[in-house]
Amino acid sequence: MVSNPRLGAKPLRLLSSLISSRVMSDKLKRLQAALGEHDLDLLVLNPGPTMFYLTDHAFTSHERLFLLLLPRVGDAVAVVPLLEEGNWRHAVPSVARVFPWDDADGPEAAAKQAFAALSGAHRVGIEPLALRYMEYSYLARMLPKSEVVSAEAAVSSLRLRKSQAEAEAIRVAARIAEAALDEVLRGVKVGSREDEIASHLASELLRRGGGAISFGPIVLGGPKSALPHGVPDERRLRAGELLLIDFGTSHRGYHCDITRCFVVGAEPDERTRSVYQAVLDANRAGCAASRPGVTAGDVHQVCQAGFEDPKWQAYMKHRTGHGLGIDIHEPPSIMRGNDQRLEAGMVFTVEPGLYLEGWGGVRIEDDLWLTADGSESLTSYPRELRVIAGPGPDIAGRKSEIGA
Repeated sequence: MVSNPRLGAKPLRLLSSLISSRVMSDKLKRLQAALGEHDLDLLVLNPGPTMFYLTDHAFTSHERLFLLLLPRVGDAVAVVPLLEEGNWRHAVPSVARVFPWDDADGPEAAAKQAFAALSGAHRVGIEPLALRYMEYSYLARMLPKSEVVSAEAAVSSLRLRKSQAEAEAIRVAARIAEAALDEVLRGVKVGSREDEIASHLASELLRRGGGAISFGPIVLGGPKSALPHGVPDERRLRAGELLLIDFGTSHRGYHCDITRCFVVGAEPDERTRSVYQAVLDANRAGCAASRPGVTAGDVHQVCQAGFEDPKWQAYMKHRTGHGLGIDIHEPPSIMRGNDQRLEAGMVFTVEPGLYLEGWGGVRIEDDLWLTADGSESLTSYPRELRVIAGPGPDIAGRKSEIGA
C-alpha cells in the first residue's frame, strides 16, 4: 500500500479496514435478504468459498469447529477456534458476537452459547458441497427441531453476478496462467513426460504470482487426451500426437480455467486438422452466442450444433461449460435443458470437446464475462492449432493454417 505522506500508513490501513467492513456489512445484508426470499431462518457456513466471499479472507478450520451463523434477521454470530480469534477480529470486525474456544476445553460450550441465541430458527440452510458431517452433527444437536435444507439457491443468487473487480481478478489469473503456459511450452520436447510438464506448469503458476492452483494441471498426450479428466503420469510424448493441457490458477481468490491443445513435433495429419477445426468452430459459436437474455441451454445448443453430424456425435462427453469464480465450478451450468436466463455479470466457461477413444481428444476452453450487450473473453491465449516441440527451428512453434 502506498501511503500518503501527510496521513501516514496507519490511517490508510484504518480507512482500508473500514471500507472492507462496510463492503462485508453490505454483503451480509444482501445475503439476509436472499434468506428471506428463499424462506430460510438461518444460514450456517464453515470456512470455504462463501465465507471467503463475505469476509475476503481465506480462513481454514482443519479438524476444528469454525462456523459463521447468519440469521435472516439480526446480527451474525461466529464460533471461532482460539488460535484464529485474532485473525477473525482483525479481518471481520463487522461480526462482533464471537464465541472463541481452545483445544483444551473443546468447542461444546462455545457452540451452545452461539446456537442458544438462534433457537427460533426453523429452516436452516447449509451449503451441501461444503458443510462437513462434523459441523452438521453440532447443528443437528444444537437445533434438533430445525429442518436442514440446501441454501445453494440463496447463496448463488449473490455470487452469480461478478462485479468489475471480480472479473478483473479472473482476468489477471488468466494472464498469469497464459504466461506460465508460454514458458512451459518452450521446454516441451518429443519424449517429455506428462507428469513433468504438469509439475513445471504448477511451479510456473506459483512463481509468476498465481494464488491457489485451481486443480492439478491436466496434461495428456496421444490417446490419453481422449480422457476429459485424465491424470498425467510417466507417459512420454510422441511425435505427431496431440497434447491437451487443462489448467488454472487464482488471483485474489478468483479462478481461471483454460484448455488448449497442441500437436507435438510434426505437422498435423488430416484427421487432427478435421477434429480440431470442428472444436474450434464450436468454441467460436458458443462464445458468439453468449449474451444476456439467452438461456444456458441456448448457448449449449448453438455451441454443439456443429457436432450434430453423425460422425461426431459419439465423441461428445460433457456439457458446454460451467460457472467460474471463487469455486472452479459454480452456477450457471451451460448444458442442454438448462432454462436459466443468462445475465450481465455472469462468468462461465465455453469448452466444447471431441474425444476419440484410442486416438485422442481436443478441447478448447475460454472464460467469458457477460456484459450488458454481449460477452468479453477473460482468456486470450491463441486458439489456432500449433505445432510445438519440433525437431528444428523450421517446425518448432510454427502455426498451421487452421484457425485465426
